Order: sequence, then structure tokens, then C-alpha cells
Amino acid sequence: MPNVVGFAWAIYGIVVVGLFVFSTGFTRYYQHKHESESFATVVTILGLTLILATLALTPIDIFLVSSTVDSLTGLKKSWADKDTIDWMTTTVQFVYYGCYGLVALFSFFMIPFAYFYYEEYDGDDEEQTWHDRVWGALKYTSFFVVISLLLFLFGLFVKPSSRPPKLDLDWLEKLLTESNGEKSISFVVACLIVLGMLVFIGYTAPGLALLPMNMIKGRRRLEAENEDVDNRLAVNRERQREIQSRYTGTNKPISARDQRELDNLDDEERILTRRLRTIQEDQSGLWQRIIKVFRPFEILIGFLLLALTLVVIASIFLTIVDKLTYSVCGKRCGYIISHPDLFNPINFIFVKLSAWFPLDYVFMVLLIVYFFLATMSGIITLGVRFLWVALFRIRKGATMPQGLLFTTILLTLSLLALNYSLTAVVAPGYAHFGSQVYCNYTEGGLRDCSEHMDKIVPCDIYAPTEICTPTITSTLIDRIVVNTPFFGAVYYYSQWAFLVIFILGFIVALFRRPRDNVDMESADVDADQEEEQSGLLERTTRRTYGS
Repeated sequence: MPNVVGFAWAIYGIVVVGLFVFSTGFTRYYQHKHESESFATVVTILGLTLILATLALTPIDIFLVSSTVDSLTGLKKSWADKDTIDWMTTTVQFVYYGCYGLVALFSFFMIPFAYFYYEEYDGDDEEQTWHDRVWGALKYTSFFVVISLLLFLFGLFVKPSSRPPKLDLDWLEKLLTESNGEKSISFVVACLIVLGMLVFIGYTAPGLALLPMNMIKGRRRLEAENEDVDNRLAVNRERQREIQSRYTGTNKPISARDQRELDNLDDEERILTRRLRTIQEDQSGLWQRIIKVFRPFEILIGFLLLALTLVVIASIFLTIVDKLTYSVCGKRCGYIISHPDLFNPINFIFVKLSAWFPLDYVFMVLLIVYFFLATMSGIITLGVRFLWVALFRIRKGATMPQGLLFTTILLTLSLLALNYSLTAVVAPGYAHFGSQVYCNYTEGGLRDCSEHMDKIVPCDIYAPTEICTPTITSTLIDRIVVNTPFFGAVYYYSQWAFLVIFILGFIVALFRRPRDNVDMESADVDADQEEEQSGLLERTTRRTYGS
């Protein structure tokens, strides 16, 4: 085994461990302090690690195929014979299909089962056992299992609605050959990517605008928040006095409507009072002084992320225009292009960094994590919702297990859609062939560019397959869009929708006021309130029974 292969997989193992730690910290940061469930927590951590590890395979895949070609001669290296390359690509393919199979397992079974298992818990039923919860969860989860089986069977027998045009391309012919098992997995993944595009458009697009703009704008000044809460508290107390004055000195009983309003005002007063006390404590706290010290760095990082966002958006726009203009066979094969004709800045950066591995790997992982955080920013801002109905709010230390599991499936679908976008739109040249080049000059039946260095050109789909080896991830994506052009068209036009939503989200983020410090602490406040209310209830109960 070449040393380069062992080095690449060692790097991948280290990154997966890091992603596991990241997923664990992420889950622990957002999960509810008192309403957590061990099984739901474990499923959330493993689900997030799995999808991030699947995306982290892409730069390893690219590095392995790139290492087979000598950039100085445009020919295969001496060790890169056909058997070695087949062994390398088969290993990566097995890992990919294993990851995709596990993603399908988590999406259709593990996450729904964990959700319903938590929902089945009944604290008032002392006779309930874990067998009862498992059986109840399996009944509801069976619906998702049936859907997954139908998709697998449909993918096994589905025939392309139209065959791609006859092109004399070895690369295209290899895409049309796949086993029945590969067809089924590819079809299920294709369906999940379609769902992921909805999440990608609805959450990731606005999140890419909200995340850097929130860092640039920062938070409201504590003095302004203090004044705002103080004014709201004064209005609240004035309203309470106004209602109570109607019944002062009279024997008329208070109406049910006014009593309900007084109860609501009383609850609001307690919350506002606690928030006011929190703000006043923060004004003299160490944490606020630390925030002020690091505020310039937050602004700098915000501007850097905004620049990265704009470069990514520019790359997406240029590539989809490129696909529309220079596609090999248009929508009949999913708008595949041979190589980017328009300049793509992200693709250019990746190709240059690939000469100094693992810099391109680090950049790819950081880009994946950035999209992950952008999606989370969109989910936190918009909440987990179905159409206009908000289902769950994602808050620090106060997210219910159902909210975490919903967030996990949203992130899984979004990152699957990102897999397509990175491969086919954001950096198509790099994702397909990495830094591979080939000698495009033959003399006497032999390729020799020692005296024709200008004939050493980047690999594309027209390049000889005995020199240029496409990555496994690009093969999987291209096989989907070539064999089922419908999916290719949906994916392509989803990128236009992504740009439109990003522009709208950027406009909103531009004029949105800075975040409140109080909102950041609201989870802790709610937790404290629950503890105090629980303690008050226990003391009242003891006094009642004691008397």
C-alpha cells in the first residue's frame, strides 16, 4: 500500500474524531438542562457525526485520485497501476456507500424511533416499562421503514425516462454501468437530496447571510436593553394598577377576563423583573468585560465570513450560468459541464491548495462546518417549523429532545444537499478531478510532454480515463443526474432558488437590529424559573398537607 493512502486515511480518522467531539459539544450546548433523554442525545450525536464524516470523505477522495498523477509529466505515477487505482477507488466507494446506508438508516429509523421513544414516556403511568415505550415507538416508526423499503424497491426497478445522448465519452459510459444495489442506494440518496434542497434553500441560504451579519453587528448595548426592559416593566405595572383601580372600594367581584389579564401581567412582570436583574448583573460581570475585549476580533471574523459567503455565492452563480451555457447535453443529462469555462474563485482556491495537502482538506472541512453553522443560524432564527407553524425553538440549554432530533434530521438533509452543491456547483472542477492534469500531446503513439509543457492541461470529462480518474463522490452524484435527469433538473434549478432566498435573507439581515443579550440568557432564566416554581409548589403542598 502506498504511503500516501495510509497518510490520507490517518488524517480522515483524526478529523472524524474531531467531528465527534464537535457534535458532542454542539448537542450538550443546546440540549435542555432538565428535560434531556440519554437515547435521544446519543442518536443526535451519532447522526451529526455521521453526516459530517460523510462530507469529510470528499477531500480524501480528491487527494487520493490527485496523488496518482505526476503534475510535471501529466502521466500516471509508476505505482499507480490499474489494480492499485481500482483498489483505492473501491475502498473509497465502499466507505461512501456504507456512510450513505447509515445516513438512510438514521433518517428513516433511528431518528424517528428516538423521537417516538421519547414521546411514549408517560410520567403519570408508574406501570409503564421500557418494553412498552419500545413497542409504541416501533409502531409509529414502521411508517418510515415502509417508505424507505418502497424507495429501495422503486430504485431497484426504475428505468430512466430518457437516455442521455450518444456521446463518445468513456467517462459517460462508466456512469451508465452500476449494480442493482448501487441503483437502489443512489435512488434513496437522490430522494433525500431533494428533501435536503428544501432545507438548504429555507435555512442555509438565509443563514449564510445572518451568521456573518450577526457577528458584525454584535449585540445591543446593555444600557439600551436595561432601559427597554425598565420601560416595559413600568407599562406592565401601570396596566395592573389600572385594572385593580376599577374594583378598589367596591364590592363588585373582579371579572374572569380581567383576572386572566392580571395573571398574564403578573407572569410577565416576574419575567421582566428577572431579566432586568440579569442585565444589571451582567453590566458589572466579568463576561461582559471579556466580550468587550474580543469584540474587535468578532467584527474581523464576521467580515472574513461575509467575504467567504460572497465568494461562495459568486461561485454558485457563475457555475449555474456556466452550466446553462456550456453544458454537455443540457437538461437531458442534468446540466453536466466538462470543466468550468467561467472563472470560479472557490474552485481556483481548492486547486491551488491541493498542491499542499492537507491545506485543501482543512479548507474543505472548514467550509463544511461553516455551512453547518450557517444552517444552524437559520434554524435558530426561524425555528423548527412546518410551513408557518413553529414546532420547536432551538435555544442554548433549553432545547427539548424532540427539537434536537428534528434539528438533526434537518442538518442531515441540508448537508446531503450540500454534498451535491460542493461537487457540482461550488467547486466542480476540483470535486471531479482534483489537481490531476494530463499530457495532451502524442508522438509515435506515446504521450510525451517533456518538450511541450504547455500541452499539460487539467483533467476534464474529455480526458483519457487511463490517466484521469474521477472521484467517487462526483461519480455518485453524476450517476444520479445522468440516469435520472429529473433529479438533475430539480437540483439545478434549486441553486437558482437558493440564490434568490440568500439575497432576500441578506437584505433582511442588513436592516435587522442587533441581537439582545437577554435572549441569550433566556434559556437560563427559564430553567431557573422552573426550579423556583417547582420548589414553591413543593413547599405549598407540604404546608397544605401539614395543616
